[in-house]
Amino acid sequence: MDKKKRVYNGWLIGLLLLFFTSWQFISNFYDQQVLTQHEDFLQQKAYSFIRLTTDEKEDFAEIATDYVEDSDERITQLTNHGEILFDTFDAELSGSRSQRPEIKAVLEGNPSGTSVRMSPTLDQELLYVAIPIKQNGGIIEIIRMAEPTQNFLPDAKQMKQAILLVNFVFWLILTVIIFSILRRRNRPVETILPVIKQIIKDPQQQKMIMQRSSEWEELYQNINVLSEQMSHTYYALSTSEKQFYTLLNELMVGVFIVDENGNLVFINKTLIEQFNLTQIELNQPFATVITDPQMVQMIYQTRDSNVVSKEIRTTTSQRLLDVTIRAFKDSGRIFGVTYDMTRIAQLEKLQNDFVGNVSHELKTPITSLIGFTETLLDGAKDDPQTLESFLKIMQKDAYRLQSLVQEIIQTSKNTDVNYVTTSVNVADLANKIVDDYAAVIQEKHLNVIITGPEELVFNTKIELFKPICKNLIENAIHYASSEGKIDITFYQENDHLIFSVQDDGIGIKQQEQERIFERFYRVDKARSRNSGGNGLGLAIVKDYSEILGGKVQIDSYPGVGSTFTVTLPSL
Repeated sequence: MDKKKRVYNGWLIGLLLLFFTSWQFISNFYDQQVLTQHEDFLQQKAYSFIRLTTDEKEDFAEIATDYVEDSDERITQLTNHGEILFDTFDAELSGSRSQRPEIKAVLEGNPSGTSVRMSPTLDQELLYVAIPIKQNGGIIEIIRMAEPTQNFLPDAKQMKQAILLVNFVFWLILTVIIFSILRRRNRPVETILPVIKQIIKDPQQQKMIMQRSSEWEELYQNINVLSEQMSHTYYALSTSEKQFYTLLNELMVGVFIVDENGNLVFINKTLIEQFNLTQIELNQPFATVITDPQMVQMIYQTRDSNVVSKEIRTTTSQRLLDVTIRAFKDSGRIFGVTYDMTRIAQLEKLQNDFVGNVSHELKTPITSLIGFTETLLDGAKDDPQTLESFLKIMQKDAYRLQSLVQEIIQTSKNTDVNYVTTSVNVADLANKIVDDYAAVIQEKHLNVIITGPEELVFNTKIELFKPICKNLIENAIHYASSEGKIDITFYQENDHLIFSVQDDGIGIKQQEQERIFERFYRVDKARSRNSGGNGLGLAIVKDYSEILGGKVQIDSYPGVGSTFTVTLPSL
């Protein structure tokens, strides 16, 4: 609207200037015409007076005085050099008037001379007309007539006022016409401009022009259609953007977006978890939210190269992330994706350890079997005592190899196998397992105590439950100190079976307790190998417990012993 006011003010100032300029021109022109008419009138009177003085033989002064009697006119007689001879206003007036404009014009050869000026003699403005009287081509006298301008100018002034009024009315009508044209020309702009501003400010809200105009009807309808299309387009865009951000927020990979001003406009919850971020404020400089030095450096590097890809280890959560950051030059935005490689790296390490441990565990008995077999074939079989000794060792390694293969098969079984649920007497199962290790228990002089209700029957899957109990009891027997004590406790609580095995063996350090359930991991490798252990027992306990919907816990201190507790729900 300020621009509109400036346009109207400009036109108004221009029209006022034209009005005053035209009036000045008309006023000057009218005054000039009035003066010209009176000059002609005085010239005619002067010529009439000259003819009168030529025809009459009376005295000049008497004739001149009678001629201007009863009027404000003035006659002055001058010599051919401009000296006053007689003046009707003052007969005693004398002196030269050769420098007066009207006299000077005649002396310079003009047929007449005129001038409008203040008379120092009469102290008023007069119109002077000078006429030369010539004889034989030369000036012999100059007759000057004068009349006060107040005799005719007031009447002219009244006429000028009438002309001014007509001129004012003319320009007023012209101004009204011009402003009407301007308003009519700007009417669609005045109507459409607020609507367009509202569309820009709030494109989602549809705006309508309700005015009716035969001249601008099509324009108004098109603006309404444009507003409707803009509203639908913005709604579709907003919906798509919302769905897009919702999708990004649910991804299992971290995502962030930085705008052209370096402000963080989006970050999903996965990336927040990956960097352990707490205070998240969008539309802030990204470096105030993402503070990891490596990430900040990579974001800045995208200014020089469009894509930066790198694996980094976060400083807060110590996660291994595969980060790819891409800069879009057309929009100036930066799009980053982070993939958590921590678990994959752990699994790769476990896989490498598994393959290495399996290879090592298989290599030992196989090497032993091959060595003893070659020795027997080289002639040792002829010695009955040596033959029997070697065969016993080979049998032991074969059993160990068989046990290792069976446990590997067990740990590799598919969890989707549909095992049958049966009722198990826990006390009978525990006693049977202990009886299987009676020789070792007797050899180490162990005191094994089984505590629990003898009538306790638990509904579970025996194919999974028995290996859990067997491996816990076997580990306790192998790691218990000589003449030590093993407590096997079980009871039912809230429809859950609590099965616990406690030994007084070497115990497990705190930092190793997190790894003992890994396959082939052993606390004391030399001792476990001598006892036949292969590092798969606890891995089987953990996997089978989780398959049955339960969990396993450990409570252990070095030099004191360990307690393993399995909690399983009834099926």
